Amino acid sequence: MTESVLVFAVMASSSLLLLAWQRRPVLRLVLRLLRWRRDRVSAATNARAGVAIGQRLTQLTPTRVVKQQDPTVAVIEAEKTRRAAAIASMTELFDVPRLVGGTPTLGRIEFERIVGVEPMWSWLVGCRREAGCAMAERAGESLAVIHETLRLPVGLGESLAEPWRVEPGAVVDVSMTQDHEVALHGDFNAWNLLVVDNGQRLVITDWAGSDLCSPSVVRGPWVFDAAWLIITLFRSRLGPIERIGHAEAFSRAFLDSYARARRLPEAPAVCGRYLASLAPVLSRPVIRGRRGQWLRPKLDVARLGRFAAELCGRTARRRAA
Repeated sequence: MTESVLVFAVMASSSLLLLAWQRRPVLRLVLRLLRWRRDRVSAATNARAGVAIGQRLTQLTPTRVVKQQDPTVAVIEAEKTRRAAAIASMTELFDVPRLVGGTPTLGRIEFERIVGVEPMWSWLVGCRREAGCAMAERAGESLAVIHETLRLPVGLGESLAEPWRVEPGAVVDVSMTQDHEVALHGDFNAWNLLVVDNGQRLVITDWAGSDLCSPSVVRGPWVFDAAWLIITLFRSRLGPIERIGHAEAFSRAFLDSYARARRLPEAPAVCGRYLASLAPVLSRPVIRGRRGQWLRPKLDVARLGRFAAELCGRTARRRAA
């Protein structure tokens, strides 16, 4: 009897998994609706709440995005946003939401709300490989221009710290031929990069550092920003139900574009070794994702590790040739 029940349970589970796989578009729509509802509730709550040290609260209105956060972080984000917007206007590679109000010294910043945007992560989940690679190349060239051009006032913010920091000599067998430390975006992930007009435009938002390192980070090794985007491309919801199937191809396109734009041929190898060195850190639940948080994308550490090894192998094969 017990064996029959077990067989039945296995068959039922297999059928449910098959049905989920066949209905991936429907499940993705349901997940988007759940996230939209959660964000609406969060925005409504934040509108009435105060802000504590270390918190960031965001309220959406029809025309504005209002952020309330620690004043020190708000000043940094406002300054970086203004300077990045000037680079965006000069290069026309990407856009940056305009600052339209607020008082950063009191922790409040107001940005224009750009309509019709979709986070790059969501857009890449369902897009064609060619379109995704083109957008990844644009992101790589944009980040290269930011690293080459963005200059910040002396004394603003802080440098990237351990365990995310890597020194030039720590990358074995790879020479660093370009400036090592640059002005960082600080949270260059696939949710802070927004796609507009079905891939015709790229918007880069949220210029404060990630909470996982420090919101006050403004400078550090260029490889941190590059790796941060790649890490988010290897996140997924509900396993294979909602994930970026061509994450490897998009990551390669992104790194190759960055390398060309900065004349830094070793960029893919540096990023591969950096990602490999971070494996113990990325495996932590706070970064990988906890089991109970089923709506939050979880990092596929094993898949990312295989890609990092491939990046290192590409360099070895080129040297052998």
